[in-house]
Amino acid sequence: MREQREALKAYFENGDRPTETQFAQLIDSYVHLNELNFGLKLRPSGALKTKFYHFYNSQEPFSPIGHKIIEAPFGSEAPPMPNYRTLFSRVVNYKQLVCYIQGPIDLVKHQPKIIIERYKQKKKLTSGYVKPSGFYKEEMRDAILWNRKSEYDVTAREMILDIEPIHYFKPSSLYRDFRPSGSKYDPGSFKYSVHRKPYVPIQMKLQITIDNTNYTSHPIDLKIVLGGGDINDAINFAFD
Repeated sequence: MREQREALKAYFENGDRPTETQFAQLIDSYVHLNELNFGLKLRPSGALKTKFYHFYNSQEPFSPIGHKIIEAPFGSEAPPMPNYRTLFSRVVNYKQLVCYIQGPIDLVKHQPKIIIERYKQKKKLTSGYVKPSGFYKEEMRDAILWNRKSEYDVTAREMILDIEPIHYFKPSSLYRDFRPSGSKYDPGSFKYSVHRKPYVPIQMKLQITIDNTNYTSHPIDLKIVLGGGDINDAINFAFD
């Protein structure tokens, strides 16, 4: 059983004779280096996944939900949505992520999770505080609102993760003009490589729990790169 630091100190005050049990509690109360030697390895999947989506933009300038991306049966017509303009419908091909868990991780004991943090631009809040740019984990309720997830339970040491990457983009009337969801419009920004494909920067890391304390691995930086206008040009991942 792990003890709090002050309780452990009390075992070793002047004149004390710590018992075998107290020494064992001291050792068991600290995380050992081999428990923290863990990490996450990623690569894009070889096979593509294909889905069909309807894309909408809000017609209300200050709508809290500025766009909607709805998965639908292949070839279906987009139903009208009040206060939203239908942009178009199309097939989207995309890669998934193959995830490898590294280190002495016990899937039951350590309750590992894969954490996704999105890059967010500098933003001035209503309180006046300026939130600096950086990578932030979305609140669960916000992620669900946009059909995203900010954490995934690890169910195997090697697993396929489908993050449905199209939901990280804000749609436009042209597919090639999509940009990161939640970003301020800045022409020329968030364009990847000479082909100038839109991308979304994210970080992914592995989280484990030891005695109700969470520990995370070093983050992996990657970009979700949108395909071109050609339906066969799939959404892929680029690693920094």
